[in-house]
Amino acid sequence: MESTAQARPISQDTLDWATTHIRRQREHSTTRGFHPLRRGFFFLGFALLVATILECNPDVALSQTSRPHPHALPPGQPIWNATQGPRSKLTFRLYNYAGVYSRLLTQSENVAASVFADLGIETVWVDCPVPNRPSLSYLACQSDMGPSDLVLRILPRSMAAKLRPRDETLGSAPACPEREPACQLNIFYQRVDQLAGDGYRAERVLGYAIAHEAAHVLLGPGHSDYGIMRGQWSRDDLQRISWGLYLGFTPDQSTRLRDAVLRRTIVRVEAATGWKPTTPTPEEGASSAPALAPNDEIHKP
Repeated sequence: MESTAQARPISQDTLDWATTHIRRQREHSTTRGFHPLRRGFFFLGFALLVATILECNPDVALSQTSRPHPHALPPGQPIWNATQGPRSKLTFRLYNYAGVYSRLLTQSENVAASVFADLGIETVWVDCPVPNRPSLSYLACQSDMGPSDLVLRILPRSMAAKLRPRDETLGSAPACPEREPACQLNIFYQRVDQLAGDGYRAERVLGYAIAHEAAHVLLGPGHSDYGIMRGQWSRDDLQRISWGLYLGFTPDQSTRLRDAVLRRTIVRVEAATGWKPTTPTPEEGASSAPALAPNDEIHKP
């Protein structure tokens, strides 16, 4: 895999990190009798050199929210019926009621996208208006929705309380038929924030919670004994997520997810263009999960 490094301005976060690093080194050098100014310039040059390499070449970055996907298809290549079939795709219409910072939100989207990309499923993220935001700034959100469009709501504590979740609950996925457009999933951000206070990385926990709840919309309420679809993530699971170690779906879940997204994609393409598949599609019900429970939830231990 080739990567092209392009020079980019050093971010404020990088400069803040370098400044903190230099200050600590100056304090250390003073206690050991070395000239602090000389050591400060040395470590400034070293820190900026490392930061420039990391920002110019994301493939060697120490903290990644996305990674190469060994099972993802090349851009433009459909997952099924390569000559005529539609590309398997999920579109998330995102309503950020909790006011999560845009950078953290983008990182969490990358995390969730990487989980689905490992299955060969493309994801598209569309920002939608929330109160006190002009709707004209979100024209992309005003297009018609189909079964492959999921409404993702990130809720603050006040809104989550109306759904009466348990204290440890991270999200919910209300029941939604497979051919229904705009199926909805909810993330309770105060729980993500609490886990971040316990030392877990908020953007990664949020990304995996999104993938978990989206899978419930697609598969139903069932859980597994291990992986991302466990009913209750252990502390080891949360640590793996925070460290960037993959926590995936079972082989059966992976197959069912691909089939479910493909069926939803085909429904939308048929409605929009009249296109019909020339080869059999995955049979509806053959690998699909039972109907969703009113609320299917994931929990912190």
